Amino acid sequence: MTTHSIKFARASSLASFLLLVGCQVTHTTSDGAPMAAKPVEVAPPPVSSLPNAIAITFAPKPVDTDGNDRPDTLQVTVFLFARPHPAPHWCEGAFHFAIYPPGRAGTPSHPGSAPIREWELSADSVQAARTRALVGPCYEFNLSLLEGGNSDALEQESVDLVAWFQPSAGGPRVWLRGIRAVQFPRL
Repeated sequence: MTTHSIKFARASSLASFLLLVGCQVTHTTSDGAPMAAKPVEVAPPPVSSLPNAIAITFAPKPVDTDGNDRPDTLQVTVFLFARPHPAPHWCEGAFHFAIYPPGRAGTPSHPGSAPIREWELSADSVQAARTRALVGPCYEFNLSLLEGGNSDALEQESVDLVAWFQPSAGGPRVWLRGIRAVQFPRL
């Protein structure tokens, strides 16, 4: 190899090294935002913690289980939190759900009278509804308008849902913050 070839090989290697060192790799999401930080597992609240907050999610729409083109079952996922702990947890107790005509649900301290439907889920039902979602421990319920021989014929296509949890260990009821509007449109 000639001196000229050696010099060229060294310069070429140095340029490749500098180019490699100078490159920076960035990862972005499909919308161009930077990637989120790696998730960190959060410790659950102490077992003795009583819940003080509820979060509820619904299936995209109520289901028509009897095939009459009227939705009759609302699928609900409920998370209990003991703030300031960020992770949900299970707790012994009972849930209560009620739906009202729009604007008639009242408040936690003064609930509306004459709900359209109510569901009281005992401690045994709550225990059986335990499951896990991506967020953590939760409960999954199917609130059926047909329960108890009732009809799925509603006068309105939208209702207001209220919910609370009563811990078995005592303590105050834990109310769902605010009222959730739920659509029951005819199919």
